[in-house]
Amino acid sequence: MQFQELGWTHAEGVAYITLHRPERRNAMTTVMLAELLYALEHCASESAVRVVVLQGAGTGFCAGDDLAGMGSLPDGFAYQPQHSLTHAGLQTCLMGLPKPVVAVLHGFAFGVGLDVAMACDFRIAADNVQLRDQRVIERGMHAVTGCAWLQPRCIGQTRAMQFLMLGEALDGKRAQDWGMVTRSVAPDELNTVVSEMAKRLAQAPTKALGLMKQQIHCGQSMSHGEFMDFAQPLIKQVHIRYSGLLRKTRGTLYRRVARTTRSCSQTLAGVISARKECRRRNLPRALLAEASRLWPMVLAARRRR
Repeated sequence: MQFQELGWTHAEGVAYITLHRPERRNAMTTVMLAELLYALEHCASESAVRVVVLQGAGTGFCAGDDLAGMGSLPDGFAYQPQHSLTHAGLQTCLMGLPKPVVAVLHGFAFGVGLDVAMACDFRIAADNVQLRDQRVIERGMHAVTGCAWLQPRCIGQTRAMQFLMLGEALDGKRAQDWGMVTRSVAPDELNTVVSEMAKRLAQAPTKALGLMKQQIHCGQSMSHGEFMDFAQPLIKQVHIRYSGLLRKTRGTLYRRVARTTRSCSQTLAGVISARKECRRRNLPRALLAEASRLWPMVLAARRRR
């Protein structure tokens, strides 16, 4: 995909989306917003994408809105996203994306640029980054781009008041102490740390990660009982990895079959026990099938006796 104000690359399951207006400190325009939404929607539906890394070109992440660049899209604009072309639509898209999103924060993230980062799942920051929301105290703006919803949920109400109303700047280390960012690292280590995290997430079970993300976001507005009723059926949507347990069970059953000439009753008891254990623990059908598949071997050994 070729964008006007975004960079896009995809390798080894990781989509790298770069806010690319370095001459304007990556300030957000309507075009950038539409392209970003379109790219994220593509990532949601593209099975080859397992992780999204969102970063900024040049000296920082994003300086906020470019008010001169906000307005209607040009006639015939190629990328028409399904989500609402608003900051609310962008944050909804980020939080609802069924794949992990990592924001890379270097240089600065101000105002709505920080709001975008806060809607991501992970924020990896350089120690010397400057994070700030000065819209209230310096500009007298009634900021309605999600900061007053996102920040209290990450750093708590008291610190959100301090950060949003006093406009105090945080560096990466203090932001990590506050819980605003996932991790703060030395600037020269930032790309390496992000690459390692993206690789780890890309190798993880994407479906399970997406469902956990869904639980965390949806659960914030539910009582415990409501959450448990909501979360329980989600288990049916994933194939749980019991490969290690399957190998262990298979090995145990084969060893018992091999000893059938000495103790056929022990083998039968082992298979029966395995089948019961599968049902009791609600383990995947693969284990139950494995136990059942060994029955003919047990019976044949029994006949040989």
